[in-house]
Amino acid sequence: MAGYDEIADWYEEEFLRAQPVNPGASALRDLLGEGSGVCLEIGCGTGVHADLVRELGWMPLGVDLSSGMLRHARARLPTVRADAARLPIGDRSVDAVVSVLALRAFVGAAGTENEYGANGVLQNPSTTHWPSC
Repeated sequence: MAGYDEIADWYEEEFLRAQPVNPGASALRDLLGEGSGVCLEIGCGTGVHADLVRELGWMPLGVDLSSGMLRHARARLPTVRADAARLPIGDRSVDAVVSVLALRAFVGAAGTENEYGANGVLQNPSTTHWPSC
């Protein structure tokens, strides 16, 4: 994740400030929707989606492998540094799981896409059956 560590300050201070709206907010609002409980954001980056997750009624929890990105995220939500392939949470211990603008970093090669392309929300287990979450 050294590449993401190297661009974390630029992403937070220049890229995000130059965006007219929160990148991915529309997909997050449409696919996650209102709810309650813990919402895990895999690949949370700098935590820019935490306010919207809260606005929708969820309690955000972020996980990312990049220390540089998490340095910014910690001011926005509780975070854990971990690999998405080995999440440090138990089965069914969160109520929703999302990933916004991060899927290309870890599953894009698998060709996983939805109406938002490879940058959408994974799922909301309260509206979709998941055997383990």
